Formats: sequence, structure tokens, C-alpha cells
Amino acid sequence: MRNYIIFASIGFELVGLIIGCFYLGEYLDTKFHTKGLIFVGLSLASLMGWLFRVIWLLKRMQDQEDKSSKKDEK
Repeated sequence: MRNYIIFASIGFELVGLIIGCFYLGEYLDTKFHTKGLIFVGLSLASLMGWLFRVIWLLKRMQDQEDKSSKKDEK
């Protein structure tokens, strides 16, 4: 059950990142007249960070599962 909640929250994080990057990028683009470059840079940086976090989370969950299966074998 806990895994389902974690994966549901990952989806909400992605939506929040996209919305936040859109509004912040739009504001900064109009302030610095960069024609969308700040929005693209923010979006790419946040998506790479989000992907790194998802991979880290999956690895941590796999490690916990391996530890629990080793305990069950003993």
C-alpha cells in the first residue's frame, strides 16, 4: 500500500514542477527578455532533478525489498 502512495505522489510532484516552471519561467522571461530560454532551462533542470529523484527512490525501495527478503530466508 505504501508503494502506491509513493508513486501517486511522484505524479503530483511532476505536475507541480511543470506548473511552477511555467509561471516562474514566464515571469523571468518577461523580466529579462530572453524569449523563453529561462523557461526551457528551468524545465530541463527540474525534469532532470525529478528523474534523478525517481531513480534514487526506486533504488532505495529495491534495497529495502532485498533486505526484507534476506530476513525472510533466514
